Amino acid sequence: MRRNTLAILATCAAVTICGQAQAQQPAAAPAAPAAVPDQMPFDIPYGNSITADRAADVVKAIVAEATKSPRNWKLAISVVDTHGELVYFYKMDNTQQGSVTISQNKARTAARLRRPTQIFSNAMQTPAGAYVATLDSPPPTASPGGIPLIEGGKIIGAVGCSGAMGDQDAAACKAGADTVK
Repeated sequence: MRRNTLAILATCAAVTICGQAQAQQPAAAPAAPAAVPDQMPFDIPYGNSITADRAADVVKAIVAEATKSPRNWKLAISVVDTHGELVYFYKMDNTQQGSVTISQNKARTAARLRRPTQIFSNAMQTPAGAYVATLDSPPPTASPGGIPLIEGGKIIGAVGCSGAMGDQDAAACKAGADTVK
């Protein structure tokens, strides 16, 4: 019995000493801060806002992409001007009601922040991405399917699609954005 007690005490002492030795190891050096870029990302100037007729052409290309066989994506499609204000809206038959506002928010985010909403979606997937919700009021829509419309190197508006999966929304929106050169 005495031998068992001594063995247990010796084991406890060894665990305590090893634990303290590991706890006294120096902390890893902090990572070097990221280099600050010289150029501002997404520094795309604004141009004259898209017209309703031009927005209708963008929407036609999106509907064609969404209904290409065997697809049957039901989308709400919003086109906004350079300020993020609605210029043209189209809702395909049987599109879920929640997609109306979501498509407008995706387009508004892409126009006002001069970048595709996919970028915010990617950022939100990282621990550091929590800041995205603080960027605007209401916060940016961090879901694929919002794309700026760039003509001659200037933003003339943006398009937002909602109703399908995020990647499907983005693919359809890209087809419309590609009609603007």
